[in-house]
Amino acid sequence: MLFGLFRKPFLFFGNPFLPKELADPQRILITHFGGTADIVRSMPLLVALRYRFPHADIAWLIEEKTAPLVLDHWAVNRLIVVQHNWYKHLSEIRRVRCRLQSFAPHVAVDPQNSWSSSLAAWLSRATYRIGFGKKQSRRLHNVHIITDETHRIERNLQLLQPFGIFGCDIGFDLPEFEKDRLTAKNVLRRIGMPDDFVLLHISADTPSSRWHEERYASLAKNLYDQWNLPSLVTWTGDEAESHRAERVVLASGGAAALVQQTSLVDRRSLAKVATLFVGSDTAELQIAAAVGTTCIGLFGPTSAWENAPVGEEHRTIQVAGPEKRRHETFHEWMDALTVESVYEKCDEVLTTISQPASAPGKVMPIESWSVQKKVA
Repeated sequence: MLFGLFRKPFLFFGNPFLPKELADPQRILITHFGGTADIVRSMPLLVALRYRFPHADIAWLIEEKTAPLVLDHWAVNRLIVVQHNWYKHLSEIRRVRCRLQSFAPHVAVDPQNSWSSSLAAWLSRATYRIGFGKKQSRRLHNVHIITDETHRIERNLQLLQPFGIFGCDIGFDLPEFEKDRLTAKNVLRRIGMPDDFVLLHISADTPSSRWHEERYASLAKNLYDQWNLPSLVTWTGDEAESHRAERVVLASGGAAALVQQTSLVDRRSLAKVATLFVGSDTAELQIAAAVGTTCIGLFGPTSAWENAPVGEEHRTIQVAGPEKRRHETFHEWMDALTVESVYEKCDEVLTTISQPASAPGKVMPIESWSVQKKVA
């Protein structure tokens, strides 16, 4: 990673040439209320700010639907929760402005870099408002960062340069709670799932990013036959996604079990205890990587170069295609990802992180896993 290569002494001792508000800010505001995946990708920025300024009061402007991800994070002092599309209503703009100005940040950092997030930074009256200087936000930021980084996490970390931070490790530091472990344990006990399992998240943000359910089922069969690892199928969305998940389980021949509707916190808890995560470019993929689970990311119309999980332990699969991606027209990109190519990546990862319960090719008796009796 680029940010692990450039370390300078003043990262830890301060830079005497920086303004006081940047060298030692007392109050920092992060303006990011985007999607869940983008929130996760902004957490390394939060963690780096906390390590660099341990006594600063750090607030995060966030939407209600994604607030649970950051609510208990040790690096943030307070959340300023806003409604979706708050900037479209004058009364909400006034309310948000009042809350931001009562916090009175010295610095506002805008990794989302949208018109609405830069508006929030401007409303806060922060002395320094740091962003990427795109056309829609250039006039509202007064510190512009020019970046040539491809990956979104590394791009976000370049917003630390005005603080004198030119190199830092990438860490998410998501909190672990006993209640989360109990949640995952109860779910696994209820369906009879063993401790070692593969988490298959079959939903996707767009129809063209979905991998076909028959391929998920075939992958589950291969993982069970070769590694004695059952699969747990999770999903998000409407009733149609629930039916897709059911079809995966039925076609797996008893190699997979289904989890009914889950919350974001539930899926985070399950991802934490899973042996391996397999899924498309979704928030669940980013969350699984953030909690330390090895991931296989399936990329079709979205770019793995920008969104892949960070870490050498993870694997991504993407067919070549043009740089400009139109989600609604490239279903064939996901179709090009064969079961064999995905299983090859799974086998590669499992070989490095564990040993099979029995030699490959020797199938564990079906009676030893209770959920198979229910599905068969």
